[in-house]
Amino acid sequence: MWKKYLALGKAAWALTVEYRAQIVIWMMSSILMVIMLMVWLSISRDGDVNGYSSADFVTYFMIGWIVRNLTAVWSSWELDFAIREGRLSPMLLRPIHPIHSEIATNWVEKLLRMIIVLPIAVTVLLATPGVRLTLTPLNLFAFVLSVAGAWLIAFMSDYLIGMLAFWTTQTSAFIHGFYGVRLVLSGIIAPIAMFPQAAQDILRWLPFPYMLNFSVDIAMGRTSGEHLLLGFAIQFAWAVLFVAAVWIVWKIAIRSYSAVGA
Repeated sequence: MWKKYLALGKAAWALTVEYRAQIVIWMMSSILMVIMLMVWLSISRDGDVNGYSSADFVTYFMIGWIVRNLTAVWSSWELDFAIREGRLSPMLLRPIHPIHSEIATNWVEKLLRMIIVLPIAVTVLLATPGVRLTLTPLNLFAFVLSVAGAWLIAFMSDYLIGMLAFWTTQTSAFIHGFYGVRLVLSGIIAPIAMFPQAAQDILRWLPFPYMLNFSVDIAMGRTSGEHLLLGFAIQFAWAVLFVAAVWIVWKIAIRSYSAVGA
């Protein structure tokens, strides 16, 4: 399988480099976190907000910006287009599931994103007094593991929504709706700590915080011990659930799939 991913990755890299300007345009959507940083800095100008100082907000949104770009997905749009235009048909003739091509493309595109995002985020963090990050080997491992889990949840949930195109031509409405919910509940607009406690208690069991906020909290040392283990257990459970859902829905949908003009 790794040889197949290597071949898919090479093809995806060639395509990514050819259309690098398009990748930069897509990245503009993640600039929302930088905008929200400015908003929260103005709010925290007179003092801490729910335990977050101005330096904490800089740390949160810069690390969050990195995580956001590492977990960015668009497979729902690609799958929706492939189904409606009949382009999925030739993909089904290949000796590999179409999802693997999407995964390879998504991973390769992250390389270009990090070339742009990492230097900016690191520079801002180094230039900001009072930035607090937990950089022990164990914490770094937990952070990387949590980002991998965040990507898996984000990708599989997005792919699952894209498969709605098997039954409806209005998939874009579901994609936009899910994206809007994710913006608010994953921590892109504001840290989950800014929510009322009752809302935090509910969100702890939902998949959204584990797409971004959970990873940032690990990097900032705001979650550890039993809370960290519980977080990983919930994140892993949601990841498995979405993987299983994609597999089951695909089996059902592909039996009745037909395309015109493929």
